[in-house]
Amino acid sequence: MKPLKIALSAVTMALLLSACADDERRVQGDGMGGVGNEVITDPDDTAGGGSPSPDIDAGNGSGPGAGSGNPPSGHVPTTSGVSPDIVRFLVMGDSGSGSDGQMATGAAMADVCEAKGRETAVRALSREQAIRQGCQFVLGLGDNIYESGTTTARDPQFFDKFEKAYLTFPAELPFYMVSGNHDNTALFGGDGAGNARGETQVQYTYQSVDGTGSDAANPRKTPRWRMPARYYDVSAGGTRSEPLVHLFAIDSNQIAGGFPDASADYRYSTYGLRQLDWLKRGLRESRARFKIAFAHHPYLSNGDHGNAGNYDDLIAAEAGVATASPAAPSLQAALLPVLAGQRYKDFLEEAMCDVTDLYVNGHDHDLQWLTAVPSCGRTEFVVSGAAGKMRSVGDAQRNLARLQRYDRYGFFWMEVRLDRVSNRPELVSELYTVTPGSDGASASDAATRSGSVTLKRIDGSVERTLAYRYRRESEPAPVAGTALHDYLSRFGEQNTLFRLRQRPQAGLPPSSAFSAQSPFNQCNGAAPVTAALRRESAVTPAAGPLDPLQAVLQPGLQAAISAQPTAEGQQLLSVLADASLAGLDMADVLLQAAIDSASSPDQAAALQQAAARDVLRRMSALGSSLQAGLPASSSLPEPLRSLPQMVSRYQGEVAAAEADSACPSGDLGAVVAPLVRLSRNLANVAEGAERASAEVPVLGGATRLLAGVLGNVSSLVVATGSTRTSAINDTLLGTADRLLRDVALDVVPLRTFAPAPVVDGVTAVPVALSGAVLLVSREITYRLDQLLQPALSPLAALVDTLLATLGVRLDD
Repeated sequence: MKPLKIALSAVTMALLLSACADDERRVQGDGMGGVGNEVITDPDDTAGGGSPSPDIDAGNGSGPGAGSGNPPSGHVPTTSGVSPDIVRFLVMGDSGSGSDGQMATGAAMADVCEAKGRETAVRALSREQAIRQGCQFVLGLGDNIYESGTTTARDPQFFDKFEKAYLTFPAELPFYMVSGNHDNTALFGGDGAGNARGETQVQYTYQSVDGTGSDAANPRKTPRWRMPARYYDVSAGGTRSEPLVHLFAIDSNQIAGGFPDASADYRYSTYGLRQLDWLKRGLRESRARFKIAFAHHPYLSNGDHGNAGNYDDLIAAEAGVATASPAAPSLQAALLPVLAGQRYKDFLEEAMCDVTDLYVNGHDHDLQWLTAVPSCGRTEFVVSGAAGKMRSVGDAQRNLARLQRYDRYGFFWMEVRLDRVSNRPELVSELYTVTPGSDGASASDAATRSGSVTLKRIDGSVERTLAYRYRRESEPAPVAGTALHDYLSRFGEQNTLFRLRQRPQAGLPPSSAFSAQSPFNQCNGAAPVTAALRRESAVTPAAGPLDPLQAVLQPGLQAAISAQPTAEGQQLLSVLADASLAGLDMADVLLQAAIDSASSPDQAAALQQAAARDVLRRMSALGSSLQAGLPASSSLPEPLRSLPQMVSRYQGEVAAAEADSACPSGDLGAVVAPLVRLSRNLANVAEGAERASAEVPVLGGATRLLAGVLGNVSSLVVATGSTRTSAINDTLLGTADRLLRDVALDVVPLRTFAPAPVVDGVTAVPVALSGAVLLVSREITYRLDQLLQPALSPLAALVDTLLATLGVRLDD
């Protein structure tokens, strides 16, 4: 019997060891699903977030456990050697470009985590141990895969634009991801109207991991990617039931996206309200000491996209008004609430504002830390969208900022810790900027470090080595008497820009702005589009105040067309030029209506409605002209091959907007949406084309010109939705000012070189429109010889023609 007893003992010991190993695995997991990281199912594992009702979230995500009633909820285990009173993590967004900038930023992120781990270690650590102590996780803020997201959960882009950049991190260190507009593309990268495509990024969380690292058919090399559903929550520090930090991942795309998704699965009245209920309930019931919400789209931003309620500055004169003065919402928010992000502003103010300590987002490709505003209570804001792309400043004065950096890759490192003296949590942060390549430079001061990273291919083979530098940014303490110093002094933070001490809630009144709203249906009194009107397709040139501008643009554009080296290039530039002039005709119609209504206020409504109907005809004719004139996709340069498909989509949308069913009383918001979408898509195409070689930058400049004209025409159309004559004219003339500046700056791509007089000095009154063009032209011409690259020289003829027509000498 003795051998039997020994065998039984061995089996028993094996079972006990197996159970211990399972306990260890479960302790190491965060409960967020995925291979090797199964969802924790203990009855009391609620992460402090409460238990939503069974039907609260059907349809959220597509992975295991999603759509079953409870959005996924997890807890990050405290790293060995780190106090549960400390949580350290990185914040990065807009990463998925696959560029050297992304690769360098990913490597620098790991270096910073290692350094932070070693600073506080009491014993020698391996690199992996140090990284884990310096950073417990990473927040990824959307636009994870440029330009158009992924098509399957095994899309190789997951390796090229995610895994590859972060291979220097420990494989199991989690990256908690949210979805961005580029991840949810329907037609053209970034339109955000195809949420079903974003589900592939949820599914990637549950794909098998290539443990060998050499399977070229499987991009998932590590289990680090975490997007267990479109929205979810995860906590860290403290205990699972009373965590130090509770983080809520919001799917902003469905709400903040400017263009509605055709799928019924993502309606505001279903998906949007379910997410709202989940977020309100979770934040209310959380017992965490410090609360953070993170998403892709901003509430506040000084970058190019701007604030919620005024996204993308569709009406220039109204920038920033909605957030700075909540009692006086912008004209843009009133007339185009979906495109302006007013829905998302309402969503955040009802569910998140004043309840969280911090809101973190990407979308703008820069780095900002912005102060609280009255409309959102105590909540402060961090924009970190420079992990794979970068962009220049939009309006650095739009919102009060602790600090901001533009035209740099980078990220934030953050630490939330419990102050044992005050028994209050506080957040400390550091901002790092990154430069790919060595440029022959070495670290010039204590804040700058350099390194190199070996990049690998999907099969594990070595691709190349990339050098990089990164810098810890610092700011001097704000000067006494400034707005920032006064703001920080109220909270005892005046000596540092990098610390946020938890504050009591401001006590905002309860809001139901999002949940109480029926879907927006802004029908502003324009006459319905009749069948007879829809049959009219022929349009004639419109007379108006922009005629002098068109007269000098035409010969200049013709010179640029003639200089194109290929027949296809000439054809494309000709079509884009004609479309730009047609757009200026639309602007003329609307500006002339504004001038006429100012002199005949009693006829203002009728004049503006007639102008809107005229523009509808011209919108349809514009699409037909583009569709007929564009070369075949196969003959276009690579960045421009999507143009025919974009135009076809535009034509269909214009037809739908003209249909009586779109809005029986003539909703101008619905009517202008196709023009806005086309303008934004053209701008995206132009951005890619201008980075190309040979003749493509010139074509990109022409594409941007058309995008700018149509975007400004959209703003003019929107302004006709108001019946207040003074507001109409002020907005129309302000937009005309911007249109003139954009035309002058986009004809020759000088936006980055334009001096302040070009940007700020244009006078926008009807009688001075020609003078405004003259002012802009003179400033640009002053820079032509110094700044224009040879590849752009054909476009110089346009400005020369403009000057000659206006009688201006080059040496003036």
